[in-house]
Amino acid sequence: MFGTKVRWARIEYQLDLRSDEPKIPLGVLVLGGGRDTGRALVAGRAPRAGSPAPDALKSVGPLGRSQLDGWVAAMAKDVLAALEKRVDPLESLAATWCWNLSVTPAEDADTRPGDTMHDVAARLYARHLGAPLPQAVVEPLARADIVPAHGEWTFAEAMYAAA
Repeated sequence: MFGTKVRWARIEYQLDLRSDEPKIPLGVLVLGGGRDTGRALVAGRAPRAGSPAPDALKSVGPLGRSQLDGWVAAMAKDVLAALEKRVDPLESLAATWCWNLSVTPAEDADTRPGDTMHDVAARLYARHLGAPLPQAVVEPLARADIVPAHGEWTFAEAMYAAA
């Protein structure tokens, strides 16, 4: 597996950095691996393209909305780049993603015997967002004609292993 502890970070959005308003939780970044390998998983939600903004993001304008478009894929690309460069992905992403859309390292999380990276990510996602990771992400759809009903949010995840 990947050890008894994994490193992880909260992914959040804040419209106005000068405000004391709480950040909006969007997802998690989970890192595991040994000395010579690295594994990373990004799981999160973003406003569904073409739909009205979710209640939490009603005051976000076009610029803010553009920051949220495709953030999971963009962050996953940055994780892969860090793994390829053999630099710490958590430190790299926290330094890069530190404005309205931010990566905030959290305390290491314990794993349970037999846990997969996805199991740990699902638990951390539920803890951070206060809602379970949607089944459409946990169990990919078997038929392309079925559209998941998650309302205003769309969900995505990316996972990488580097040797």
